[in-house]
Amino acid sequence: MFSLDNVIENIVGNGRYQIFICLCFSALGISSSYMNTASVFIAAMPDSRCRIEPYDNITAYPNITETEITELFIPLNDITKKPDRCQMYAFNTSCKDIQDSNCLFGTNNVNEMRTVQCDAGYKYDRSSFEETIVTEWDLVCDKVGISFLATSLNYAGLLVGSIMGGLVADRFGRIAVLRVSSILSLIVTCGISFSPNVYVYTALRFLASVTYFPMIESGFVYMIELSRKKWRTALGLWYNVIFGLFSMTLSVLALIWRHWRSLQIAKSIVGFVPFIVLGWLVSESPRWLFAHNKQAQSKQVCEVIAKRNKTQLSEEVWQDTVDEFNKSEKVKGSKESPLRAMCRLPCTRFLMLCNMFVWMVTSMVYFGLLLNVGNLPGGVYLNHALGGLMEFAACAVAIFAIRKIGFSKCISASLYTASLTCLLSTVVLQLGNGKQVFETLSMVLAMIGRFAASLAFGVLYVHTVEMFPTVGRSTALGLSSMSARFGSIFTPFTVQLHLTMPWLTPVIFSILAFFAAYLAGNFPDTADSKLSMLFEDVEKSYSDHFHGRVIAKLFCLPTSQRLNTPEKQNTLLDHESSKC
Repeated sequence: MFSLDNVIENIVGNGRYQIFICLCFSALGISSSYMNTASVFIAAMPDSRCRIEPYDNITAYPNITETEITELFIPLNDITKKPDRCQMYAFNTSCKDIQDSNCLFGTNNVNEMRTVQCDAGYKYDRSSFEETIVTEWDLVCDKVGISFLATSLNYAGLLVGSIMGGLVADRFGRIAVLRVSSILSLIVTCGISFSPNVYVYTALRFLASVTYFPMIESGFVYMIELSRKKWRTALGLWYNVIFGLFSMTLSVLALIWRHWRSLQIAKSIVGFVPFIVLGWLVSESPRWLFAHNKQAQSKQVCEVIAKRNKTQLSEEVWQDTVDEFNKSEKVKGSKESPLRAMCRLPCTRFLMLCNMFVWMVTSMVYFGLLLNVGNLPGGVYLNHALGGLMEFAACAVAIFAIRKIGFSKCISASLYTASLTCLLSTVVLQLGNGKQVFETLSMVLAMIGRFAASLAFGVLYVHTVEMFPTVGRSTALGLSSMSARFGSIFTPFTVQLHLTMPWLTPVIFSILAFFAAYLAGNFPDTADSKLSMLFEDVEKSYSDHFHGRVIAKLFCLPTSQRLNTPEKQNTLLDHESSKC
């Protein structure tokens, strides 16, 4: 299996420069964290009720309290058992004494009072937020779907960006894409804060997601390609540690800037300006240059890295690597489109499809738990910070878990845990009947589920990058991320569904996570393995891995140990297809 790992190991020296650059790129987790989680605050839906005129006029009625108005004019919702957001009791506006129910409502019997829709706007609880897109544009009741649609289209933008980002990063280079993407992202995300209405806001959020995600993909792949073999797992997970830590800092930013427009500008500057600068301080990935037959440029970059690491690139190591690459009869195959190669090779295709399904389910569970923090017991700021802490803890645990049990078992165990906790959390909440101890236990279970989903997501990033070769690494990460976006696109609507059928969403998550855990348990483990360069190398490796497994028989998957020659493999493919 051809790899540039020998060269990377040769130029490490004291390793300080590579560690510094890799840590800088792992900070891309800041941008990712702010872009993915900011809607928890920007699109927050605080408690609201119908505005009751003229009694909500403090000047005219200074002695009427909020509690009195709510108890008198707002009916309880049949499902939530809380004051209804969208209905009020029909009342006589000419009645001056609000204690006279017969005058106000025409009856003293609550069951006989007629309910109507809000007709004078809405009154919001502004104790936590000065302004959100929900409170500014009244995205409640009959408009509640618009807010969830805006969040969903944000993830649709990530879907487009993930497809585009992987392809262009493999075609034009990691750093070229990062430079363009970071500049465009800053412009668009700052522009969001000047949106005149929810429709412009939604369109700009979609565009921001399209422009920002190529930066994340290309930067993450660059970091992995530049790192030593023994650093890759730790660095990949460190990216997710940064994600978790800055999820916690977003709670602090949201406390400082409680108006969504101010928060949008603040997070845009912090999230993108550092990487605009970083993009112009580093050279292109030597692995990408070498894989695209730009060996002279690749050597030049390696020599610069070696010099900054206080060492020299060995001519013997370099020449051996070039000779090995040139002798390979598969060099011509590296010119093939990565997407076409994935479709052509059966084991690679199967693994890619399974990986995409696991990403989709993990994303649904993860973002479902993330966006639902406002519905959990406790405050949104505290819950979001605790969720960030779970991210941090998950990555710390993952580093040790991977060393003990490997990537595949780590992902599988995490998803099984997420499946169980989603189900238990719902059962506890439904049986608790509003009791504080059950609500607390439900929140603890939800946080354990967030911990497990975060762990699975973090390990998936590193594992996906290591499973696929250099010529198609960004494409593989892009397709996987695309699948995750399909999952996250539907997540906001599951949160909306939670308002009417609280038990259904966690049950769906639990079932899907169980199947994803089984598939992930069958993935090949790449811990401490070399990063491959070509698709033919990984296809043989996958064929060896799947040989004799139940899943290979279920899906009629050909394996190289059954027939070794290309001619016989073609015969086997036809034979397996006829059996299917």
